[in-house]
Amino acid sequence: MSSEVVFNLEYLTRLEESARTLESTPQQRSEMMFKAQREVDAYLEQLSLDHPTGWVIPPKETQGQDKLVQPGQYQVQSGPNQVQSGPDRAQSGPDRVQSGPDQVQSGRGPHETEPLPIQENGVSIDEVLRDFSRIGNEMEREGHPGHMAYVPGNSTAPAAIGDFLAASFNPYSLNVASCRRAVKMQQMIVQWVGRLFGYPSACAGNLTSGGTVATMVAMTTARDHKVPRSKDYSRSVLYLSELTHDGVAKCLSTLGMREAVVRKVPVDDKYRMDVNILRKFIENDVQNNLLPFLVVATTGTTDVGSVDPVPAIRAVATQYNMWLHVDACYGGFFVLCNSAKHLFEGVETADSIAVDPHKGLYAPFGTGLVLVRNGTLLRNSNTRQHGNYMQDQLTNPEDWNPEDLTFEQSAHFRAPRVLLPLQLYGVATFRDALQEKLELAKYLYLRLKGQAHIQVVEPVLSTVLFRIPGVSDNTNRALLREITTDGRFFITTTTVKGVLYLRVIIFCYRTHRQDVDVFINKVKDAVVKMELPEVEFCHAG
Repeated sequence: MSSEVVFNLEYLTRLEESARTLESTPQQRSEMMFKAQREVDAYLEQLSLDHPTGWVIPPKETQGQDKLVQPGQYQVQSGPNQVQSGPDRAQSGPDRVQSGPDQVQSGRGPHETEPLPIQENGVSIDEVLRDFSRIGNEMEREGHPGHMAYVPGNSTAPAAIGDFLAASFNPYSLNVASCRRAVKMQQMIVQWVGRLFGYPSACAGNLTSGGTVATMVAMTTARDHKVPRSKDYSRSVLYLSELTHDGVAKCLSTLGMREAVVRKVPVDDKYRMDVNILRKFIENDVQNNLLPFLVVATTGTTDVGSVDPVPAIRAVATQYNMWLHVDACYGGFFVLCNSAKHLFEGVETADSIAVDPHKGLYAPFGTGLVLVRNGTLLRNSNTRQHGNYMQDQLTNPEDWNPEDLTFEQSAHFRAPRVLLPLQLYGVATFRDALQEKLELAKYLYLRLKGQAHIQVVEPVLSTVLFRIPGVSDNTNRALLREITTDGRFFITTTTVKGVLYLRVIIFCYRTHRQDVDVFINKVKDAVVKMELPEVEFCHAG
């Protein structure tokens, strides 16, 4: 005996009234956007007045006038509400100075607070934005001109607007049947990047959440093409240089190839993969019945900025029927610069490429791009078999849907964050910004090259390594602390071929010559304070 269905219309009406809260009016949207923009403006106005990790430094700092004012000496007023971030924020300055780089690397700071909790009932937009804006006090400020560590991420205003538009229109951008124009926008970007590297029109690719995912998509295609049987995974061999990004090897676990063999090939005196040693590794593995299937070359190593000899690696890969992947995540978009084009010789022959628009095109974090030279191979590894609930969707086999070129589905519509800045500013602006970074790295190298007590490595791209030779690592770490202690710059160390260096990467689009001049003075003053014995000029290329 079936029970009678009871329907409560009054209850449904109450639910509808509550649900309609999500349907904002134009006036509400304008108010929210205005208030959000006010917070953004306050943050950006404060950005260049703060340490890259968050506390106040003097405004309008110039060469030779670069001493930190003491906490409480002045107030910084920014934004329509004149947000006073000087004394309050600076009060915690000495604590940060005392803990120095250790505190920066721990990810904890004196301003750290818990986010506004998720509650049953909502609060005002003012309270939400006030809470969110605290993130500016609790983050590494990678858009700061003095942030010269890691590979700093940057973002432009048009990119932020692109994300706003993408979230507001919210198309399903991975299928032509859902939104052909969104797919075409993504394909336009992919094909444009493909042409930059000399790929044929038959290439295919996708915008991803970052370089690691782009690499994983490429490695999946390599696996399916070169090692089609899972029983061979344990004898498959991946070849990297000792300076290859750690994200590459990480992908093996996600791909189900944890048992695969990883060979780390030493680099030569120019920090490039040593092809002769690579060949010896492969010959030995073949003799031992192993299966060389993938070699990764890097155009712009994260530690040094060095570029592997792609043509020579391609020759080896071809001889042994291996897949060649190029990691161009950091260095890739320097291909736009005429002075750097020669560094990318041979990349057009690679089977796949990973590159990060959230680096060289100054898109927000979460923007990678994968390219596969033979697009059909990428499609074969990722073609989606739709469920019955989509059986009425009109499809065309000739359409190359993004959902068939990646494992992602229901992904964020990433194209606008890349496309809008390119359309608004033009490619020439990005080329000039990147060329400026190459020139600034050369400028820093030449200025430090003539400095007593400093050994400096000639840059290939925008990364400069330097150190005090003939002293302990602790002395070089003391130099780092002396340079960064007042908070104007954020740099780190790296160890290459067993040698510890201070590492500077000039990549932020807000970093210009006056910033580099101040940094050079920091280095000079730090060396003087260390009272090292007189030596002749010392540099290394």
